[in-house]
Amino acid sequence: MSEFFYSKVYIKFHWGFSVVSPLSSKSKSGLLLPPPTTLIGALSYGKFRGKDLVKIGGKTCSPAKNFDNIIAAARYEDNSAGIYIEDIVRNVVTYFQRPERRKEKAYRYNIVPTGKIYSPNGEMIVVFITDKIQPQELEKLSWSIIRIGSKEGIVSVENVEIGKAKKVSGRVTTKYYFPATVKHDASPFIKYIDFWEGGQTWGEEGEKKTYAVPISSFPLYSVEAKVEAEEAYDVGGEIVVVN
Repeated sequence: MSEFFYSKVYIKFHWGFSVVSPLSSKSKSGLLLPPPTTLIGALSYGKFRGKDLVKIGGKTCSPAKNFDNIIAAARYEDNSAGIYIEDIVRNVVTYFQRPERRKEKAYRYNIVPTGKIYSPNGEMIVVFITDKIQPQELEKLSWSIIRIGSKEGIVSVENVEIGKAKKVSGRVTTKYYFPATVKHDASPFIKYIDFWEGGQTWGEEGEKKTYAVPISSFPLYSVEAKVEAEEAYDVGGEIVVVN
């Protein structure tokens, strides 16, 4: 059996981050925490910086496709909080226009309300778990994370912890989000949020997957959830639930 290692990355926001919800168009609501696909994309940037596309199995893919076997999760640090707002942003909207309008400059841009999490100097903990990447490379990639979500979401990595991930099951407590299909105690602090899975291959659409996110709405901060896990990992004394 392969050994699983984890990287626990302590990240500080410069202002916050923005990751829009799946299938957003003229109004782009934001997610309260960056989903696994966003985190894996941030990790892959350190290795594939400057490459927008790669070939995998003869198909054109995002470089993040090379890391799609990594487990990723995030939560707010215990002493941090954020607030959700929507800013007015000038965005390209050509692809929402009727075909006959798409070449006209007048219809190229529009003002789009865009969800963001404001948390200046706020902190977040991101966990990566894998048996495919050696600990030394995993640590190097973790230190190379420079942004979360949109290109403006600049972050600083304050610390990286590397260790062996211990597989566990049964009743556990976690502050990290987990698939909503996993049995868990009901709580007013658990939000059910659709994240995006897949979609890294050109021409293949991603799918929505609902996650249970243990979080207080205002201000935003992570709370504990009680879960009956079939598969989870102990990462330095914390639990990340897979299913």
